[in-house]
Amino acid sequence: MDFEAMQRYNNEIEILRAKMTQSAMVLGLNHPDVLEYSQKLDETHNLILQLKYKYESKELSTAGR
Repeated sequence: MDFEAMQRYNNEIEILRAKMTQSAMVLGLNHPDVLEYSQKLDETHNLILQLKYKYESKELSTAGR
């Protein structure tokens, strides 16, 4: 598994979460900036899931040999 990429994505998630939370407190939950942070957070989370899926798929394919 690409642990460096995973760590970068996890760090990015923490930064985005903090920005989203701060923006929501100041601007309100439905502000476009808050929604944009939420979308970026979802996209980054999906990248992590893709990495995990690739790793698990490789692991399963090599285990059957």
